[in-house]
Amino acid sequence: MRDEWIHVGRLWTNGEQFLAIDSAGRGDWRGDSDEEFDRTLELTPRETGLVVGTRTAVLVGGDGVVRDDSWIEVFRSESGVLAFVQAGGPDYRMALAAALACPDEDDLDGAVVGVDSSELAVFTAAADGDGEFANPFERARPGPVPAEHGPPPRGAGPGLLISTEGVAAYRLKVRWFTELDDESRFARWLLIPLAAGH
Repeated sequence: MRDEWIHVGRLWTNGEQFLAIDSAGRGDWRGDSDEEFDRTLELTPRETGLVVGTRTAVLVGGDGVVRDDSWIEVFRSESGVLAFVQAGGPDYRMALAAALACPDEDDLDGAVVGVDSSELAVFTAAADGDGEFANPFERARPGPVPAEHGPPPRGAGPGLLISTEGVAAYRLKVRWFTELDDESRFARWLLIPLAAGH
């Protein structure tokens, strides 16, 4: 689709979506303690963002048609695009590669998320962004692409902190459930860096 992709992490969903927000504002999300998670359940597939405090968060990951309980694989391209891919099928790596290679011209244009802090926080909308009712976080780092989907994590699945140095904002593009063949399918959420002033 664009250039080479590097796997930088994975997120576990039990069917819920994930928020991607400027890390400085993650504490404003109270998905558990104030039941703000319910806000995400009322959104249509065309609604890709919501206001959290004074910032906009975008929704990435969680297409219940691809799978209910599932890993969302996170990639970064050489040009700085972030991809969140949910895939299923007998050849997991093939499904992931096909998702990343799929053109994005027909994807749904989504909301814009600013990252003034130079760090993006991505975490389950069912938890708080920080504090007692938050899941732990891991830092995104390069690693091998998983060979298979694999079992869920032990305990609470961690969120990801992704460095966005040099990027002030991203626009979301979404491709919902897409069939590759009778057994393989994917959904994909792209965060595309925006030039200054957009």
